[in-house]
Amino acid sequence: IFDCHGDTKKKFQENIDLLGTTPDLVLLHFPPITGCLLCSPIQAQWKAMEEMYKAKKARAIGVSNYCQSCLKCLNKTATVQPAVNQFKYHVGMGPDPIGIVSYCKERNILPQAYSPLGNGSPDLIHGEVTGKIGENYNKTSVQIALKWVVQKGHGVLTKSTKRNYLEDDIDLFDFNMTDSEVSTLDSQTKPAGSPSFLCKK
Repeated sequence: IFDCHGDTKKKFQENIDLLGTTPDLVLLHFPPITGCLLCSPIQAQWKAMEEMYKAKKARAIGVSNYCQSCLKCLNKTATVQPAVNQFKYHVGMGPDPIGIVSYCKERNILPQAYSPLGNGSPDLIHGEVTGKIGENYNKTSVQIALKWVVQKGHGVLTKSTKRNYLEDDIDLFDFNMTDSEVSTLDSQTKPAGSPSFLCKK
């Protein structure tokens, strides 16, 4: 038997203790194992997050891998709106997969992209379309794929063990793509992807 409320508060505190500081943002990594079929576990988890936030244990709280049905469950009892919804998002998925981007923006929830390179897809690491656009700005294919996310006003997560890649990943703010270039990237269908591995809408 799972205690979604109690377990969430316990893990929240354990993470704070490990960090030794007040984090800027704490996320629920994904909905409870029931997915979005049952609202009560989602609501219990979020209540725990709200209590920790109101106790000033974090500066902001959010969710990850939540689609609309999960957020609708949460919102039935929420007193604090998630600041962020982190989900899979990259060139090839379209600008608003399953309508999750517009849903979040309408509610002032920041969309934040994880796997913005499609899990290292060749279509984005060395892609012909992204690479050609990059030539216009002396940027790499990777930087163009990341810029597509950033230029839409979304948050983006990257990771690397190599310093030069990390430096490239933040070197995105000295140019803007044209509307035509953004539209070209919007229309790409590879690599495919889904925002959440737990729900579809």
